[in-house]
Amino acid sequence: MNPSTTQTKIPSSKDARSAEELPLRELLAEDFVTHDRRWVEPGFWAVAAHRLGTRVEGVKPALLRRPLELTCRLLSTSVDWVWGIKLPATTRVGRRLRIWHHGSIVLNARSIGDDVHIRHDTTLGAVRMADDGCAAKLPVLENGVDIGSGACVLGDVRLGQGAFVGANSVVLQEVPPGATVFGVPARIIPT
Repeated sequence: MNPSTTQTKIPSSKDARSAEELPLRELLAEDFVTHDRRWVEPGFWAVAAHRLGTRVEGVKPALLRRPLELTCRLLSTSVDWVWGIKLPATTRVGRRLRIWHHGSIVLNARSIGDDVHIRHDTTLGAVRMADDGCAAKLPVLENGVDIGSGACVLGDVRLGQGAFVGANSVVLQEVPPGATVFGVPARIIPT
């Protein structure tokens, strides 16, 4: 038997389909490759639990969907408790999201684009607890954003395509595409 016929085809980064358009199997295979083909990567399990949780909503009939929802919630909670990565099902996640480390990561954003890299101790979310449930008050990360360790991106802000957020920075305002920001509060650094 030829091994290439039994392997899952991994979509290339030139594949223009969105995460929602890809079959779940292809999407999980791509996430596995993104996390260096390592089953023990906490970031892979966080992204996989999120993807499974968002796909379960479309399962019909409800009798079949209920146990799957419970399983996905259990998996997501386990990832949060064991590795400290919280990725709510309400966050829209693009392709090839790489979560580099584990521990103290809260990714409550409106959306996270393709090819985004996030490191440990990162917080994405609302500025105030009262705004936590309001999607309009959450950050948006466009494609290719890179976030350093300990960074906080808070409120209704947009990180433009290819933006870089330095370690321990606090982002409270929009970051233009390709910009590098550092500091508390984060300021654009000329490159």
